[in-house]
Amino acid sequence: MRLQVLAAGVCASTLMSGCGLVLGISSGEYDPDPFDLDAGAGGAGGAGGAGGAGEPDAGAEPPACTALLDDLEDGDGAILRCKDRIGSWYTYNDGTRGGTQTPLPGRPFVPASPGYGPSEHAAHVAGSGFVSRGAGMGFDLNFAPGGAKLTYDASGYAGLTFWAKAAAPTHIYVNFPDRNTDREGGVCEGSGCGDHFGEGIDITTEWAQYTVMFDILSTDGWGVPAPPAFDAAHAYSVEFHTAKSTVFDFLVDDIAFVP
Repeated sequence: MRLQVLAAGVCASTLMSGCGLVLGISSGEYDPDPFDLDAGAGGAGGAGGAGGAGEPDAGAEPPACTALLDDLEDGDGAILRCKDRIGSWYTYNDGTRGGTQTPLPGRPFVPASPGYGPSEHAAHVAGSGFVSRGAGMGFDLNFAPGGAKLTYDASGYAGLTFWAKAAAPTHIYVNFPDRNTDREGGVCEGSGCGDHFGEGIDITTEWAQYTVMFDILSTDGWGVPAPPAFDAAHAYSVEFHTAKSTVFDFLVDDIAFVP
């Protein structure tokens, strides 16, 4: 594991409640969960989801992409749109009866306030009671105007960096669904999908910057067929996942690729 804690600050976060459904993930020590979200009702990601990306304006030429994926400052549920990159935030969970989560899967994803430092907004998820495989939030990286989820070529980058803070110390997994582990890729099938590449990190109660490098990502090992390595050239999403039976309340901000 290559984890860098680079700085710290302070903000507030409040636990809210709700409920939602999603299909399951792996069991075991490393629970990289990004269950195959598109196979179930628990995720609001992808084109046409409640995150708010929408279709591009006809004739509009998006700007060239930079390393920054989203700073949440526009206050909506879409990541920063640029050439070949357009996506929405979503939440998901394992569907445990009585589990609570906010925002609810399938509902509009509204950034919370404040964010890191002078930032006015951050992505926030909170909840408890998911005893099977946990819950989380994330965003897709690319989709077609008609609604189909597409891969994004992140091979020009070395990893992901972001700022995060939790209401209480929390262990999360940062996961990267790709064409080998996501059902949309057509490589895995059925229950063999969802064992995404990721890395676990410990979030503290103070704002801090964390960096996860692509070359140290691993899966849980149950996916079929077993992928050899994370395929950064065909990435679908970025997800922040908590393990089962975890009370969670955390924020992330200024999410960017590492050049």
